[in-house]
Amino acid sequence: MNDKLVRATGANGAIRLVAALTTETSKEASRRHSLSFLTTVLLGRAMGAGLLLASSMKVKQGRVSIRFQSDGPLRGLLVDAGRDGTVRGYVGNPKLELDLTKNKQGDSYFDFKTATGKGYLHVTRDIGKGEPFTSTVELSGGCVGEDVATYLLHSEQIHSAIFVGETIRNSQLICSGALMVQVFPQPDGTDSHIDVLNKECSLISNFSSILYNHKDDIELLFANLFPSLKTELIDSPANFQNIKFDCKCSRERSINALKLLAKEELKDILENDKKSELTCQFCNSVYIINEDEIRNLLTEKY
Repeated sequence: MNDKLVRATGANGAIRLVAALTTETSKEASRRHSLSFLTTVLLGRAMGAGLLLASSMKVKQGRVSIRFQSDGPLRGLLVDAGRDGTVRGYVGNPKLELDLTKNKQGDSYFDFKTATGKGYLHVTRDIGKGEPFTSTVELSGGCVGEDVATYLLHSEQIHSAIFVGETIRNSQLICSGALMVQVFPQPDGTDSHIDVLNKECSLISNFSSILYNHKDDIELLFANLFPSLKTELIDSPANFQNIKFDCKCSRERSINALKLLAKEELKDILENDKKSELTCQFCNSVYIINEDEIRNLLTEKY
């Protein structure tokens, strides 16, 4: 099943719902960065949340970045997601793994709070022209969903619920995804829909399990999780949007990056290394610029 994003409305248009299945996308990120189970989950959640935020962009080229800047052993996280369904990202410490923690019911879960530590969530929206807009909020839990919901409430004044989850069995990620529900401000100033949404959300106890049961038909998530909202899928060909891990890096861009170096720096690379090896942080692709190409760059500078 390919990853996809689906949109819906509820309460006669007063509520917006978006769900994203990110299983294959998370697997690809894990493969590219050789991630641990913990960092696969954290990056997968952040990519899902980024895609949910990007889905509301008004322009096709719109992009959203999510950055965790904190003091934990994760050493930060960065995701770049597009309105077009593409996403990429990386973590500062891809091999990080921590002992699982148990809740009161005896169930094991990842220790996200220890992994991320204390710090801030930065969200940047870029419409492709002018200066991107960035908002910052303090990390509230480190599990991504709660943190992004806090950002939406304090920075965009939108009452939202974000659910993120995954299923790992036999040392394999078999399901990953995210869901967002937002209540639009009402003309009469009433907040009855917020009360209804809060009640519905309080009944959701294990989103990961629910997501797994709907992994082949995520559009059914809306009606099953929020029965009183009378949800309706948006009737548009663009509603079912494919999602994939995709990076815009290229060999040409790597060469252009070397062009920004001073002549002395290029000479040093030529004399000592005979080549330049550049690695993209987002996708871990490696580009080797050979000796002749570096000589050509030097010639262009004279």
